[in-house]
Amino acid sequence: MVRLSLSACGLCFLALLGQATPGDPVPQLPGVKVAVAPRLDGVLSDGEWPGAGHGENFFDMDVYVPSRDKGEFWLAYDEKFVYFAARAATDPSRLVKDEYRKNVDLDGNDTFILAIDANRSGQDSDRFGMNPQGATSLRLSGGRAAKTEWLGEFDCVGKVTATGWQVEARIPWALVSRPAPGKHDLTFNVLWYQSAQTNTFEWTVTKGDFRNFPTWTGVDVPYVAKDRSIKMLPYVYAGVDENGRHITNGGLDLKSEVGDSLTVVGTVNPDFRNIENNILSLDHSYFERLADDARPFFQEGSRYRNFGFDQRIFASQRITDFDIGVNAYGRLGAKTQMAVLSTFDFGNEMTFAGSMSHRFDNSRTLEFSVAHRGRRGMDNDAFNMFFDQRMGDWDAYLGVQGTNDQVTKTGSRVNAGLFRESGGFSGGFELVQVTPDFNPTLGFSPEQDLRGFNFNAGVQRQPKGGAVRQYEVGLSGANYWHFDGRAYRREVSLRNEILFRSDIGVGYELTSSRFEDSDDHLVSVQTQYPLSNTYRNARASFAWGRFQGVPYRQVGLQVNYRPVSRAQLAVQTQFVEFDGFQRQVVFSANYDLGKFEALGGRLVNRGSDWNWYLSYRMSGKRGNEFFVILGDPNATEFKKTLVLKAVFPVSF
Repeated sequence: MVRLSLSACGLCFLALLGQATPGDPVPQLPGVKVAVAPRLDGVLSDGEWPGAGHGENFFDMDVYVPSRDKGEFWLAYDEKFVYFAARAATDPSRLVKDEYRKNVDLDGNDTFILAIDANRSGQDSDRFGMNPQGATSLRLSGGRAAKTEWLGEFDCVGKVTATGWQVEARIPWALVSRPAPGKHDLTFNVLWYQSAQTNTFEWTVTKGDFRNFPTWTGVDVPYVAKDRSIKMLPYVYAGVDENGRHITNGGLDLKSEVGDSLTVVGTVNPDFRNIENNILSLDHSYFERLADDARPFFQEGSRYRNFGFDQRIFASQRITDFDIGVNAYGRLGAKTQMAVLSTFDFGNEMTFAGSMSHRFDNSRTLEFSVAHRGRRGMDNDAFNMFFDQRMGDWDAYLGVQGTNDQVTKTGSRVNAGLFRESGGFSGGFELVQVTPDFNPTLGFSPEQDLRGFNFNAGVQRQPKGGAVRQYEVGLSGANYWHFDGRAYRREVSLRNEILFRSDIGVGYELTSSRFEDSDDHLVSVQTQYPLSNTYRNARASFAWGRFQGVPYRQVGLQVNYRPVSRAQLAVQTQFVEFDGFQRQVVFSANYDLGKFEALGGRLVNRGSDWNWYLSYRMSGKRGNEFFVILGDPNATEFKKTLVLKAVFPVSF
């Protein structure tokens, strides 16, 4: 057996770092300051928008081919706002435009997105999305919780036309993470999601890298008075359970800006009880899986916290409850961003996680982070370092992680790799080594005691004619063994996805593997119709194979249906036969009473356990918010509880 020396491979990797070559010239758009603000009415009148701030022609962000439909946009600004308009020449009968509210998820809707990285950080951007009905989505750099007082909002008007749709928007400079006042070259991009194509197109192809954003030149960034107020969201809830006992609780969330680019968020006795958690599927895995964290406190600044990828030294899901939490994030200059987070569960544990990322130039980025979990007799410390070097279409990287635990002592993880993406092709090769005692108890490390390599390669194409609109073929594999030389895990997977012009998608994956002393295989098939409508579709999945000599069968069905414009229903079922029978059913329903009021609920069945809850909410606007909740959203079995929750925003 050939053994890998990761230290030697790391030296070879570092030798490659000097071979970077300059990229292509970055596209530019002049910054145009208008004396008369455009009128927001969804009508793009002649002469209303400056010709100099105009861009057109979009490219598929995956395979880089031009859009067959024409898209164009205009960009301007004044002392108070950034102005944006866009027009799409496309079939208006095929538009998806179900959303009509502000600050919502526009996934599946035809959407234009203006992404601005005003600090030229090359690491993140502020994203302003808008659909044909003028609904908006807002994703600010670093990550923000959804309360309007904390997130902010912008104005937008959309209009469907005989030849497509168009939109006009007015974005306050205060929402943009920006440099000091004065003339600057900013970076930005415009994205256009076409539901009929189920693809996203970009004005400038970035290959998923903020460092490839085009330049918005000579923008006179205005002075915007910093909001130094302390924003507070105190909450109280009261109710009764099935025995007539009272349920009461209260707490406080607060937020403030410190300096020019640092945000501080705090929480006292946070309410996690009434937040609907995500649910994991029943898919087979030899390793631990984690559902995404939906709690607002951990969403704040989440994109500033870099702790690894498939193995991380910090995962917020590990923190189940605490009394007090502090979360700070922001920038230390244009090229450096940081975040720290700490929680205190008095008498039980204290946690801390901190991360810093520095971009040396458009090619090199270094990230460093630490995590600490303090428990009596069970302290755990971890660090993570990640260096990325871009070389044209190639990315080379080196990651080093380490842990020190009072029980398991010290451990480490090292990975180094090369990745390339160009013109519909993507592929990479990675060397990995994880020692037996690598143990980030505050993080996520599903595998230890391994060394070896993995690889992946894929090709995506869009035929110009015929029944197939797009197809993708991919091959991936891995070969790992234990530190003592014993074979650990070998696998190879072939996948194929085909999207038809009839709006049907079909995909399959074939996997053959050996895990420890078990020869396994799995075949999975998925299909969905229609692809272009997120609100009305059906998806089916089938899988069969063998694990540890035991047959495995899985059937799944997911249906999303919108019977009327303000109602959304969804059901997801999964049946698994593997050394026994498992069943999971998740049914959810939501009905909008208005822009800020809704009725909703969810039913979850897993085996013999049934749980459901119903809710009324008045939220998403400025001012007080109210919730009435029957049942417990996250219990395994239905609980006869009725709770009234109220949030009262105040500012000092």
